[in-house]
Amino acid sequence: MRCRSVTKMEAGAAPPPFWAGGPAPGQTYIPRAPDTGPAALPVSRTLSPMVTGTSVLGLKFSGGVILAADTVGSYGSLARFRGISRLLKVNDSTVLGASGDLADFQHLRQLLEQMVIDEELLGDGHSYSPRALHSWLTRVLYNRRSKINPLWNTVLIAGVYGGESFLGYVDMLGVAFEAPSLATGFGAYLAQPLLRAALERDRIPTREEARELLERCLRVLYYRDARSFNRFELAVVTEKGVELEGPLTLEANWDIAHLVR
Repeated sequence: MRCRSVTKMEAGAAPPPFWAGGPAPGQTYIPRAPDTGPAALPVSRTLSPMVTGTSVLGLKFSGGVILAADTVGSYGSLARFRGISRLLKVNDSTVLGASGDLADFQHLRQLLEQMVIDEELLGDGHSYSPRALHSWLTRVLYNRRSKINPLWNTVLIAGVYGGESFLGYVDMLGVAFEAPSLATGFGAYLAQPLLRAALERDRIPTREEARELLERCLRVLYYRDARSFNRFELAVVTEKGVELEGPLTLEANWDIAHLVR
């Protein structure tokens, strides 16, 4: 009698699947690459901003506050985007300007716009004051910093509420303070001395004087800051509301550039 081996198939075992990991009958198949779940991916954080905006300048004047910022978005040293607005009208009493990562600024803008919509839907006649928004931003930025995932922005908040002018500063670490004149980025080194010198006079500057001073500071930054640009926007906040102007163009003179060493 001849003996033969008995296979697993003959023993009644289930056959191997025709397509391992394929669709089950009657079910929708969603292809997935192996080991791409959340546990398989490393946690990542923004280590350096990609597209950035440079200085924002702020100054109190008699009866209100004025902000100024240029309109360029720099991709490294390349002036890649030349028509980006970095000034945001939050409501009728508050305006915001941001330097740093433009993607993070877009995220902040979406949060603020939704906050304003939710507040208006209440219909109680109240709105966020500049000081309240400044306090809220300190909590948001400090919270993200504490998670080791900061929003790479430095923000100026300006407004007039209840007859009082407000100008505040918040950076990516949640450091916050108020001052009659403020500047972010390279403007903190080049423009702030000019602003403080003007405020050391006996009287508060008028609206026209404040605008002229900010344009002078922007011109200095255009000459000295490689990430600056000669197109800019202005935001003026008074008791009448928020006025946005621009984009405007600075007049520059490079005739003596070859003499600068």
